[in-house]
Amino acid sequence: MLANLRRCLGLLLLGLALGASHLALLLLPASVRCPPSPLVSRQQSLLNRLQGRLLAWQSPLHTGRLDPLTGLGTHENALQEIDRLVTGNVAFTLIRLSVDNVKQINKTLGHALGDQFLVALTQRLLALDYHRGRLYRLGGNEFLMLVTQPEAYEAVTNRLREHLCVPLELDGTALVPALSIADLRSPEHGHEPRRLLRRSAIALGLARDANEGYYAYQSGQDQHYERNRLLLRDLVRAVRDQQLQLVYQPKIGITNEAIEGFEALLQWHHPAFGLLQPDEFLPLAAQSGHMALISDWMLSQVIQQLADWQRRGAPQYVAVNLTADDLEDSQLPKRLLHDLDAHGVPPRQLMLEITEQAVMRDPALAARLLSELRVEGIRVAIDDFGTGYSSLAQLRRLPLDALKIDKSFVLDLPQQPEDAVIVRASVMLAHNFGLQVIAEGVETQQHLSLLAEAGCDQAQGFLFSRPLSADKVLPWVEEYRAAHTKPASETNIRLS
Repeated sequence: MLANLRRCLGLLLLGLALGASHLALLLLPASVRCPPSPLVSRQQSLLNRLQGRLLAWQSPLHTGRLDPLTGLGTHENALQEIDRLVTGNVAFTLIRLSVDNVKQINKTLGHALGDQFLVALTQRLLALDYHRGRLYRLGGNEFLMLVTQPEAYEAVTNRLREHLCVPLELDGTALVPALSIADLRSPEHGHEPRRLLRRSAIALGLARDANEGYYAYQSGQDQHYERNRLLLRDLVRAVRDQQLQLVYQPKIGITNEAIEGFEALLQWHHPAFGLLQPDEFLPLAAQSGHMALISDWMLSQVIQQLADWQRRGAPQYVAVNLTADDLEDSQLPKRLLHDLDAHGVPPRQLMLEITEQAVMRDPALAARLLSELRVEGIRVAIDDFGTGYSSLAQLRRLPLDALKIDKSFVLDLPQQPEDAVIVRASVMLAHNFGLQVIAEGVETQQHLSLLAEAGCDQAQGFLFSRPLSADKVLPWVEEYRAAHTKPASETNIRLS
């Protein structure tokens, strides 16, 4: 604390000297005052920076707390300053940023260099003049600055990354800060300090997901955040209280019109929010580490349902989606094969669908795990083909039986010639690899005709049926078979 006080007093004395010099120039009569020289301009710029640094050192001294690594004010200091600005009816912009590659630097180069990295970045932040010393470290890799000059807002948003992302030379290593930046304004987006900080955290989370790494808070996002928070809270309860349910959508052979199998789709009957589709809660489950729980429940339910249909003399084939987390679970093959055997379900009745993104997290590990399962008779399909970033070389190394064309390429087939080209190329590629092709999102007869022309093998979508609850699958099968009578060899339900 004594060192901080000495530094603060030193900055104060130097600032007073420069300020007096600048004031003396201003007090000269206009007739004898010289035009601003480069020296005067540099003095003014230096004075502005010193004022900023002085404020940065003064603010923590009032509470006796400093961030031990950077010497900046803390979360508590930020709350106090926001409260002071709000009380004084001062409009300001709150800019929150995270240094996203600190964890990777700590992991690969060591925590000592990671700390140097943060300190060097802090020095760059302190050199900026538009926060006037209102700069704070919120902990970990996050910083906060408060900007009160409206005219500086555009400069901040447009130039902040330019100032900060120049490579830093530390111990002979050039490190480039990877930043996510979010901002909001008071009083436009609120005037309660803790709520403003919470909203800035929401915006920063969205900035991390944005391609540009930047996000400006928009009114009303609190409600979306609160909804997601409640969904996360209720996920474990959903499994325990049987709020989750599986529905089954049929897959139909395009040339022979035979039922080739079903895809199991997950839904959640939430007591407050009603029926939720998987894209509303599965991303949250993945982010919060709940996917393993949900995947285990889903696979268990599908295997039990397959066993039930088999006992009724109407065996079916069902596909289940796996996540990236599932493909990193080395015990999955053992657990899955044990459950199939315990229920007397032949492995060939189960298909696993995986996305390109899930595979690309660790292609070698995914290939080994899927190979173990495929050797035992479980079939594997690559899902949502064309929407990910996998290479053809990686796909060639995977143990696959089928390729599913994403519905985004199917829905606009009649209007978009480019999508037709993609579909035809995908079918040709899959067939050359010995894979069957399944198209999702088939809603019209025109979709089906175009897919047939492209040589697609199977189709799935509302044209045939909406997803069915388990108790409605067998009645639907009987009704469909009655309407599409074929020779006995073709009416057997199979997955070829």
